[in-house]
Amino acid sequence: MIRWTTPTITLTVEGVDLTETDVYVSLEQGALEMVKTGSALIITTETHEQVTDTVIIFTLTQEESAAFNLGKAVSVQVNYISAQGVRDATEIKTISVARNLLDEVVSYGN
Repeated sequence: MIRWTTPTITLTVEGVDLTETDVYVSLEQGALEMVKTGSALIITTETHEQVTDTVIIFTLTQEESAAFNLGKAVSVQVNYISAQGVRDATEIKTISVARNLLDEVVSYGN
């Protein structure tokens, strides 16, 4: 992701259908932690060869992407819990953080 942008992040959870669960996407870099859940997430499924994967899409604001430090990886993990109370989590993956030469929030029309 590039700092100071509104990156759309797409995660795929392979072999699991999360449409009937509560989903929490955690992003962490050092002491900075963000959690995306509920309406902040677009959750769909893809089925291929009788295996269902879940695709999770969310967007960070300019301020949120700017909060992450340049050159340090952001850890990302998906936690989910079913109505029956069964909770699971994915392995932790990383997202790289790249530099932006225009390091400020910008608005359309300015």
